[in-house]
Amino acid sequence: MAEAKRVQWEFGRNLSALRKQRGFTQESLGRRVGVSRTYINRLERGRGNPTFVMVMRLAEALRIDAGFLLFGIRYKD
Repeated sequence: MAEAKRVQWEFGRNLSALRKQRGFTQESLGRRVGVSRTYINRLERGRGNPTFVMVMRLAEALRIDAGFLLFGIRYKD
C-alpha cells in the first residue's frame, strides 16, 4: 500500500509542476479535460486515484508522456 501512496504523491507533484509550467490554473486544466477544479486539486495533493483514461487526458492536455506524469520518466521515440 505504501508504494501506491508514493506513486499518487509523485503523480500529484508532477501534475502540479507541469500544470504551472504550461500556464494552466487548476480550473482551466479541469475544464480542458472535463473535470472540476477540486478534482485536479485532489490529484495534485495525492488524494485522488485517476483512471487510466484520465491520466491519458491529462498527459494530452499538458503535451507530455503519461509516464512522466506517473513516474517522472520522459520517453524518447
